[in-house]
Amino acid sequence: MLRRAVIFRLLTILYCVFALMPAYGKEQVAYKEILELPFIEAQKWLSYGDDPLQKIGVWPAAQHSEAHETALVFIHGGCWLNAFDYHHAKGMYSSLASQGIDVYVISYRRTGDEGGGWPGTFNDITNALSQLSTYWQKTTIPMKKVLAGHSAGGHLALLAGRQDNAEMPAFDKVIGLAAITDVATYAVGENSCQTATPAFFDGTPAEKADDYADATPRLTENTGTFVTLHGDQDNIVPVKHAYLSNATAMIVNGGGHFDWLHPETPSFRQFLTIIKEE
Repeated sequence: MLRRAVIFRLLTILYCVFALMPAYGKEQVAYKEILELPFIEAQKWLSYGDDPLQKIGVWPAAQHSEAHETALVFIHGGCWLNAFDYHHAKGMYSSLASQGIDVYVISYRRTGDEGGGWPGTFNDITNALSQLSTYWQKTTIPMKKVLAGHSAGGHLALLAGRQDNAEMPAFDKVIGLAAITDVATYAVGENSCQTATPAFFDGTPAEKADDYADATPRLTENTGTFVTLHGDQDNIVPVKHAYLSNATAMIVNGGGHFDWLHPETPSFRQFLTIIKEE
């Protein structure tokens, strides 16, 4: 195990040297570009259920400062569909780990998986967070805990972050990246992700009004905890979704939907700044 840990650290250092020399100049990153990023695999997997999809991948920080500082819990996007899983953002996880952040990535059941869809998908998220809280209590509790998600994952992060549940971690910050915040209006749109929304709920907003209402993040207050980050050129989730009541909205001019997942973009730099700031 020690040898494996040493090898992982060496690979991470090499990744830092050769792969992360960002110009922060990219905008409107295509999905294909994030798939082509260099990455390191998770060092550890934590299970929170019997299904193989119910697991949490751990990308540990390449190095820590004197204090064991920040843990980022990340929920991947993909229109809640099982056609998209955590793999597509491994370049981002690896980049964040190389910059001193412990990254915990939740894999969960989605539309098309047995038990996925609403509310099974959301139950997976809350169960994963409860398991993570238990894991930290048995190992090391991070000094700073951040919950974030992208797109449909941003929706789930904002929804989970508002929960008053003693079994789940208390997060210092909850971040929605290009997050879907109004599922009812999103479901009547015409792009491919919007048309996938009724499948997630197994019905339209008219047919499943209560479910759509329950799945809509509603924040009663914000003391700086909830932040929505959005690009004004996002053609998958309209920028109006950033303006969630009682959340702090930050808009990146020229930013696209997948820019948040690419280390060479202004959007990623903004995300990293929000994670690290006090």
